[in-house]
Order: sequence, then structure tokens, then C-alpha cells
Amino acid sequence: MRRRVLLLTLAIALTGCAAQPTDAAADVSLHLQQRLDTAFNPGPGGIDRPAAAPVRFALPNGWPNLMRSCMNDAGFTSVGYDREDGFTNVSATGEGALAWYRCGQQLPQYDTVFADLSAAQLDELYDYYVDTLVPCAGAVGLPVTEVPSRADFTDGGEGQPGWWHPFLSIALPASSADVDLLFAKCDPYPTTVRP
Repeated sequence: MRRRVLLLTLAIALTGCAAQPTDAAADVSLHLQQRLDTAFNPGPGGIDRPAAAPVRFALPNGWPNLMRSCMNDAGFTSVGYDREDGFTNVSATGEGALAWYRCGQQLPQYDTVFADLSAAQLDELYDYYVDTLVPCAGAVGLPVTEVPSRADFTDGGEGQPGWWHPFLSIALPASSADVDLLFAKCDPYPTTVRP
């Protein structure tokens, strides 16, 4: 009997030492981006969060070729497009899906409307990010590695005003489950600065 208890205790202890699941870095990055987009505007349609990079708008008839070119430039030279068959060889997971997302951010559809935040909203958002999210992410074990100045954040810096988010300045979590834990513990946006 004592031996069974010892073996059971050992089995339980070893189970706790099992490695946590990890996902491909591209899948985790894509999941993080999609969660941020959904959290900013959970309703149907509407306004997208500020773009993190300068964007180029194209008319509907030119957009597919620009997307194909962007994907090819990202190293996915097998991605093609023609008017009858649409896009070919686009991956739904991994590096290909992440490249598609990033190209879509750089080349939004012609009818995409990005958030246009007032100076007061930008200040409130920056304060929330720095005073609430940066410490919260650190407490979850995902410290924020770089924080732009208030001036860079509000004047656009690399993209539109309001372009930076602390969750995009953390070491990439090991899995999509870690991203979900981060979102469960740290609300990515203040409730007062959403469309």
C-alpha cells in the first residue's frame, strides 16, 4: 500500500513538471494581433484600431495585385492571383498566415476606416498603457521591452497616432494559451477609448 501511494505521488509530481505546450511563433503572433483587433472593436463592422505602420490604400481592382506582390516580397513567391481563381497558395497557418495579416495591415481594403482618436483620447490611452498595462503584463511574466515617448505615440511616430500597444512590445509568448491568459488578466484597452 505504501508503495502505491509513493508511486501515485511521484506520478502526480512528474505531471506538474511536464513541459507547457508551445505553438509556432508565427501562430502566436497572429493570435495576439487578432485578439487585439477583436478587443478594440468587438462589434460587427465599424472602425479598426490605429495602424501600426504607414498604410497604402488601393482601389478594389488594384488591391489583389498589391497583396500578391507584398506576399511575394515577404518570401511567399508561390502566392498568385488572377481574376477568375482569386488568390492561390495562401497559407491559413504559420508564417504564411502571419505574412498575409501583415500585408493586410499595410494594404487595408479601400473601405477600411481606422480609428481617429482625439488628443484627449490619445492621452488617456497612453496613460492607461503605461500606468496599467505595462505593469500588468510584467506581473503575468511578459515584461514590456520598449515604450515610446508620449510625443511619438500621439504624433504618429511609426504609424498613425495611437499606433503602439504594449502587448506588441513584449517577448512573444510561447503559446496562444499564454496570449489568452494575458488578455484574461490585463484588459488591452480602457473601456472609455473604444469606437
